[in-house]
Amino acid sequence: MKSLWLFLLFAVASLSAPGQNTIGLPQIINYSKSDFQAGTQTWDIKQDSRGMMYFANNEGMLTYDGSHWKAYPLPNRTIVRVLAIDSADRVYAGGQGEIGYFAPGPNGNLTYTSLRDKVPASENKFADIWRIEIYKEAVFFQSSDRIFEYRNNAIKVYPNEWQYLKQAGNKLYAQDKRSGLLVFKNQEWIPLNIGQPFDNVLISGIVAIGTDSLLINTQMNGMLLLRHDSIIKKYPPFLTGSNVNCAARINATELVAGTSSEGCVVLNFNGQIVQKISRTEGLQNNDVISVFLDKNKNLWAGLNNGISFIAYNAAIKYIAPSKSNELSGYSTRIFNNELYIATSDGAWYVPLPDATGDLSFAKGDFTRVKNSKAEVWRMDEVNNQILLGQHVGSAVLQDHSSVSLSGAAGTWLFKPVTAVFPANNILVGTYTGIRMLEYNGSRFADKGKLAGVDESLRFLEIDNDNNIWASHPYRGIYKLKVSADGKSISSQLFTDSAGLPSALSNYVFKIKNRVVFATGKGVYEFDPATNRFIPSAFLAPVLGSMEIRYMNEDADGNIWICSGKSIGVINFHQPSGDRPYTITWIPELNGKILLGFENIYPFNKENIFIGSEKGTIHLNFEKYSTNKQEVSVLLGQVKAFGKSDSIIFGGYFHQRTPSGYLQQEQEIVSLPKSYNSFHFEYSSPAYGLQNTIEYSYQLEGYDNRWSAWSQKSEKDYTNLPDGKYIFKIKAHDNLGHESEIVTYSFVVKPAWYKTVWAYLFYVVLFVALLYLLNRWQDRTLRIQQRRFDEEQQRLKYIHQLELEKNEKEIIKLQNEKLANEIHFKNNALADASMHLVERGDALAKLKDILGGIYKKNGNNPEIKNALLLLNDVEKNNDNWDQFAAHFDAINNDFLKNLKSKFPALTNTDLKLCAYLQLKLSSKEIAQLMAISVRGVEIKRYRLRKKLNLPTEQSMTDFLNEI
Repeated sequence: MKSLWLFLLFAVASLSAPGQNTIGLPQIINYSKSDFQAGTQTWDIKQDSRGMMYFANNEGMLTYDGSHWKAYPLPNRTIVRVLAIDSADRVYAGGQGEIGYFAPGPNGNLTYTSLRDKVPASENKFADIWRIEIYKEAVFFQSSDRIFEYRNNAIKVYPNEWQYLKQAGNKLYAQDKRSGLLVFKNQEWIPLNIGQPFDNVLISGIVAIGTDSLLINTQMNGMLLLRHDSIIKKYPPFLTGSNVNCAARINATELVAGTSSEGCVVLNFNGQIVQKISRTEGLQNNDVISVFLDKNKNLWAGLNNGISFIAYNAAIKYIAPSKSNELSGYSTRIFNNELYIATSDGAWYVPLPDATGDLSFAKGDFTRVKNSKAEVWRMDEVNNQILLGQHVGSAVLQDHSSVSLSGAAGTWLFKPVTAVFPANNILVGTYTGIRMLEYNGSRFADKGKLAGVDESLRFLEIDNDNNIWASHPYRGIYKLKVSADGKSISSQLFTDSAGLPSALSNYVFKIKNRVVFATGKGVYEFDPATNRFIPSAFLAPVLGSMEIRYMNEDADGNIWICSGKSIGVINFHQPSGDRPYTITWIPELNGKILLGFENIYPFNKENIFIGSEKGTIHLNFEKYSTNKQEVSVLLGQVKAFGKSDSIIFGGYFHQRTPSGYLQQEQEIVSLPKSYNSFHFEYSSPAYGLQNTIEYSYQLEGYDNRWSAWSQKSEKDYTNLPDGKYIFKIKAHDNLGHESEIVTYSFVVKPAWYKTVWAYLFYVVLFVALLYLLNRWQDRTLRIQQRRFDEEQQRLKYIHQLELEKNEKEIIKLQNEKLANEIHFKNNALADASMHLVERGDALAKLKDILGGIYKKNGNNPEIKNALLLLNDVEKNNDNWDQFAAHFDAINNDFLKNLKSKFPALTNTDLKLCAYLQLKLSSKEIAQLMAISVRGVEIKRYRLRKKLNLPTEQSMTDFLNEI
């Protein structure tokens, strides 16, 4: 403890001494209000157990997960001045006239609960809350005129003129304008007996040192050192003209102070300003309102206008030789405890008092090497001297000055002809070919240009057979041979016809004591047996067909490579899986290396210098590769899209386990089918290292496998079918560290036609349909049976009709036959009647003749007998009954039917009817009836009267109907 006090006293005594800044500056990421879309000023910064960052801002509380910003305003939209987070990750906030806390609400959304209603009514009106401290079981809110103690869901008020509140160690301190510094004991504030009041002194930070000491920062009055609650010594301000707004401890030996005009100042307990980080070093502005050290020991600064992240604990630092000009760094060398950097504007150097450990923390200012101007492309150490390859020629470094060796042509590099020390001859690659330097034991001398090659040669190597290899990025590879007199050089050009993938983009290096050729499709070597280039036997299996632009081997046998805009290292001492090597990429440096002029100087594990567009990058690879930073992933927000957008998860689960927060069963949301498109936001809280993090996701229930690793921190799914889904997300870094899997479950409800009730309805409907179908089938069967029966009846009827038709046809035929027969018989009867008429006429004529003869001959007996015979014949002709019977037999009792219907008819009338039925003419009837035709007409007329025939009806039609 005594030695600690000596350190502290020395530290405070030395604070007023000005100091130089460290040569290596951490990466600074600046966030402006356009990034986080809120107010300009950030008053406080905190971090929860998950790694989420919280910021007290003019427009509310902000959160940041490494990729996404969110704002949470207070109910009265006031400024949030201060935040505090308890062990349950409840975030307490204080603003103007408002105190309360943020905690996960429904669906994981962060919701605010005001505690103002618990403040006694007499104390309910108050101004800004400036400090919040969580001490033991209580939360203390400090405003300018009172402190609220929130304990057991009740608030107690301590009125006073309070100016500061801070927990340090296991005690809670407060500053009062009248009483000075007080400590909270036994539920009351007790003034400390420090011997002098804090008149007009504002405390800006209290840091506990050990168990009994405090280091107190004031805004304008320097620092106070307390031991056992008593001031040991008071020291003047360490910065002139700048207020100290805040202070925080960084580690066991350092603290950082946020100032009003000088940015952040890092102090160690050895009395030195370790580092100053201001606008000159990349900060947005110098007015630092709040500072915070996160879980990864990196700094956050809340500024008067913006927020800055300072990768203070990162393994990568940035070295800028010139403070007034941004220079590109082409080459780096450590020589005689000094760091030299070749840049686009001369060479620069800075002393290294102790060239061990992490040299980025060395303090000093760079100085330009005298006489160095324009571009200095290369620095090579040859024979314990530094040779400079410059745009204006070659030079040697002497007493921090560039001494020209040759100004004939711009110089790229130097390559000793032999590995023997000292090397007597050194090849010089220039803009116009190769020159030769000669070393005579103490000095270098230019021997002139070697004739034979006029190409610009920036890459030279010498193999074990003393063959000189030179590569030209646009022509191919040259194999060179120096003449015996050392005045000329012969060359042989190899292109793609010799086995190279292309004549372009070829670079020659010496790795593992072998000359290799980096190409656009892997690494090649030259095979003397075939005089062709073949893939490298030991590097091709490692790098495959990867484009390689630069290679350099360090002292441990690791191979540093540049591929495209990326930088990595092959470690043959660290197997990876079934491979006897590990390739570690440094994605933080993607795009930052000097493309076309790649240069890596691996001085040792802690000091790797890399040429950059902006100075030189320093990599502490020992720290980088052994980084134990735990990789985690946060699911920030889940949105569902349907008829409207809806945030269904705000990023906060309620159930906390040793491995983190988990979703509870009751937190699983069920969404209507219309919400079937989703947007997931996720990120790893690896601040400053986002380009080293990649994510892989899987939507269980939809994706069959995990996605490929990607740096994208959002994922969208559209038109998901109904079902239960589990979104799973994980992250890993470039060192192979992988996070735990975070899951989020949700359910897309089926459409109404797929619900249980719908399926029950479908079952009922199906049963009803079966019943109706059965009824329909029965009815159909009955109808079909009826139709069948009807069809059978119809067929039977048709058959009957056919039979009847056939019978009718037969009857018709028979009738026709009978009619024909009747007609025939009637015709025969008519013919017979005609014959009878004709015979009667003949007999009458014969009787008349015989009667005349008989009269003339005087009663001749023979004639008389003949006349008697003729009379008998006439009697036979008058046998009407026989005729009628014969006629009725032929015509279906026509005469009998007629007689029965009309009894008044005489035989003469019947005879006339018979003759008419036989269709005899009036003349023929007259002959048969032995009357005149007029007599026939008279008889016909009389017959019509007897038959009561109307005038319009014919006799023939009437007789046909009988």
